[in-house]
Amino acid sequence: MGSNIDVGKTFNKFASLYSEISNQYTIKRRYQIAASFSKGRLLDVGGASGLLLPFLKANIQPIVLDISYNMCLEVKRNHDIAIICADAEKIPFSSNSFDTVVSLEMIYYLNNPLNFIIEVERILKQNGLLVLSFYNSKLNFLVTLRGILRKLKLGNMFADDGDPSFTKLEELYQHLENTSLEVLSVNNVVFFPFKAFDGINRILEKTFLKRYALFNIVVIKK
Repeated sequence: MGSNIDVGKTFNKFASLYSEISNQYTIKRRYQIAASFSKGRLLDVGGASGLLLPFLKANIQPIVLDISYNMCLEVKRNHDIAIICADAEKIPFSSNSFDTVVSLEMIYYLNNPLNFIIEVERILKQNGLLVLSFYNSKLNFLVTLRGILRKLKLGNMFADDGDPSFTKLEELYQHLENTSLEVLSVNNVVFFPFKAFDGINRILEKTFLKRYALFNIVVIKK
């Protein structure tokens, strides 16, 4: 993937189309769960064009952080909130300053995810929450599939994001070792990324097959 700055440059290329090419069904499923854990002053790390913001309750005080300058411009264009263009591994906020940190489909783009975890531990208040969402690493073959679909020009939801390798839960647990952060829950959601399959998805998510769902949503407490 290269450096975090390179990732920002990659997302600059399609920032204006990001909301349009994002899968609205999977966005809704993941972001509703993330919003349900959100409280107080919130930092949305890797917040892209601000897709989380409509799901937050009115009493949340959100700030969006993204390394892509063009993504930050998209947030500014559509939302009247604080925005900062910065690296998730070097978060420019004081210690113990946020009640919630949310990071959705961002961690596997980072050059060193452990640096991000350490920064989150620093900026979270005591009893604060980190909500992470990332693709299930058991489905890494989807990276190859997305690349093929792009080359065949099938489906406009597969933007060229550099084809990152998805984060393993085991790697996340290793990053949390020797920190004050502990996992509260892991939710596995969405098998079929289409609204028409919502009922089937919710049934499968309650079975032993949930380990093969597309997304892991991990809630972590300081």
